[in-house]
Amino acid sequence: MKFTKLLLCRMLEAALASIETNLTMLNRLDAATGDGDHGTAILAAIKAAAVSSGKDGSFSATLETIGFDIMSGASGSTSTLFGLFFTGMTGGIASEELSVDETITAFENGLANVQTMTKAQVGDKTLMDALIPAIEAMSRLKGTNASLVEIFRVAAVAAQNGADSTKELIAKHGRAKNLGERSRGHLDAGAVSTALLYAAYAETVAKNS
Repeated sequence: MKFTKLLLCRMLEAALASIETNLTMLNRLDAATGDGDHGTAILAAIKAAAVSSGKDGSFSATLETIGFDIMSGASGSTSTLFGLFFTGMTGGIASEELSVDETITAFENGLANVQTMTKAQVGDKTLMDALIPAIEAMSRLKGTNASLVEIFRVAAVAAQNGADSTKELIAKHGRAKNLGERSRGHLDAGAVSTALLYAAYAETVAKNS
């Protein structure tokens, strides 16, 4: 099984459905430590991604389009970071059908591009608490005989574990940083939405294997 533009399109459609289902929950989580609009922001970003993934063009060109459409269609840090992730992935797209290792490289490049914009690390109570472990889990399978299903499954598990860990963390970035100790006891909405995305990705890849 290869990672293709069509598979990405299906993954994003599933991700969009998951975010739509959990919109109220995500906004409620964000209201505890932030502006209360993360669900709305991530919904706009993933909706733009899903629409753009169906446009004509090569796999690489489509990823570039997705990234720019996310950033131009919405404002705020969510759209910027997710837009950077997709544009960054283009550095790992050398063909229309990617092997497992090539897929991992594309996701690694996406993360690296995000990290040019944010200094947030695991433990800072941001979406990076889910995103970094997800990509690192994939990276550990590079060079093995792992399947596409396996790399997305481990990414989803790592993202969920990372999101769960944010409940006991103190925020070090964003508006939540101002709450200090009071930010403890709440899940980070960005980490939770990232876990939802990777769960949707993993389920879609498994269904299409």
